[in-house]
Amino acid sequence: MERVEWLKQMRDMAEALYDHFSPLSGVKLGPYYEMHLKYLQKFLEQIPPHSTLLSAACGAGRFDGMLLEAGHSVMGIDQSAGMLARAREHFPEARYEKIGLQEMDFREEFDGAICMDAMEHICPEDWPVILRRFQAALKPGGVLYFTFWPRELAGADKVEKAYKRAKEHGLPVVFGEVADQVEEAYERAMVSGEATDESVYHYCPSMEQMRTWIEQAGLAIEEEGTGNEYEHFLVRKK
Repeated sequence: MERVEWLKQMRDMAEALYDHFSPLSGVKLGPYYEMHLKYLQKFLEQIPPHSTLLSAACGAGRFDGMLLEAGHSVMGIDQSAGMLARAREHFPEARYEKIGLQEMDFREEFDGAICMDAMEHICPEDWPVILRRFQAALKPGGVLYFTFWPRELAGADKVEKAYKRAKEHGLPVVFGEVADQVEEAYERAMVSGEATDESVYHYCPSMEQMRTWIEQAGLAIEEEGTGNEYEHFLVRKK
């Protein structure tokens, strides 16, 4: 299978999986989101009052309530229609549209944007494109808060083993992708109703690569930190 075709299959499966499990999705936050909430508060402190915000890959709107409660207008986008239906139930005052990260085409519409616990499902070819699209979506000086799963946190051994297994299976992977068990785990999840990390594609860029992509996209790092198994970045449009 050619890589382009395989990546499309991975993306289609992720969308189907999230649609399938959307009826179970809520907005309750557990204690394991401590670092997310800390950085979300930092984000809110850096944007003007009554801002227009983009909640990208918003899912069921897990973090949108905090944005709305702070007095901001929110537009949420996601590629899963099922998840968006849940978000609309939770937050009818927000605006939601079915748009994938790769299809964003906004021009200086938002004072700030968040993209939390989603970018790990993005392939390396799409990472630079999406960061540039975030940059274009922000007004001058706008702030983006996003999380990602770096190779350094995923574990070099885990990433290397996943890469070797995928190559042995004949998958058109590049190093950093953890996707060798997706098809089998996906089918199991759809039948059993229990999804795992292995049920969906992941890509883990290195910290060095991430900083390079941020710079190339015309964004400047304001602050970063590690916690809750993610790296957290606050970046500003130059």
